[in-house]
Amino acid sequence: MIKNLEQNYISVVLVINDDNNQVEKKIKEIKEVLDSNFKNNEIVVVDNTTKINPLESLKFLNFKHTEIKLPIKHRTQQALNAGTAIAIGDYIVEIEDISFDIDYNKIIEIYKKSQEGYDFVFLTPKKSRKSSKIFYKILNKYFKNSFNEDISSSVMTLSSRRGQNKVAEVGKRVINRNVAYVVSGLRSSSIVVDMNYKNNRGFSENLMLMFDTLIYYTDAIMLFTQRLAFGFFGLFGLGVVYSLITRIVKETVEGWASLFIVLSLGFFGIFFILSIVIRYLHHILQNSLNSKDYIYRSVDKK
Repeated sequence: MIKNLEQNYISVVLVINDDNNQVEKKIKEIKEVLDSNFKNNEIVVVDNTTKINPLESLKFLNFKHTEIKLPIKHRTQQALNAGTAIAIGDYIVEIEDISFDIDYNKIIEIYKKSQEGYDFVFLTPKKSRKSSKIFYKILNKYFKNSFNEDISSSVMTLSSRRGQNKVAEVGKRVINRNVAYVVSGLRSSSIVVDMNYKNNRGFSENLMLMFDTLIYYTDAIMLFTQRLAFGFFGLFGLGVVYSLITRIVKETVEGWASLFIVLSLGFFGIFFILSIVIRYLHHILQNSLNSKDYIYRSVDKK
């Protein structure tokens, strides 16, 4: 009996990092799943390593695929941006870390879920790092009034071509793909997979991703720094009042009260200006997000 294959064109974008093993084997597994379920498909491999020629092992792949070489090591989100920009499918599956053992038949599962009317489908691990849970808890707190669905980490993401176009129309640099997809306004869904997920990104990359996400997609960092500035603004304001009262009602060392008043007024002014600068920088940042955050060395169609 001949199996009816899906007519939609599907692209799989995967990132190869330095610590990935059995790359060729896993790519072949993905290809088998694609050929068994889709009439038209492609695999886009993004080389995000520091090695001279890590894709040498892929030269024995006996099917068409696209190899993207980045000239310098990018963050994972940037590497995915480079891959999705090249992908031509009606649907794009993103795998940011091929080193994890995942049942690649989940590709067809998330695809079928998308056919229920979802432009984005996330394959979400049941267990993840505690730091990741805390981060997404903070993130969802600020999005609570705007979006019905919570955002969480994912090991695989599917997006429709319409979804990709909508994200591009928003006009913001894609810093965190999960967040960018949800804030696009299109419908999204999640499928929970029973696995213990700990991403292989370094501590500094994870930290920068958390900060960048909060800065670009929420007002959390801006509000925190502005409140901190206003806090010091108020503190030194009280210092001025205290110095004046002390000078009037108490005998103090000559010049002490005057010096304290001058210092308090100085810091009072500095933090007042800082609170305004923070607000201006926030608006400048929000209006300068259209530039690409990745560069290519080469794009080869094999």
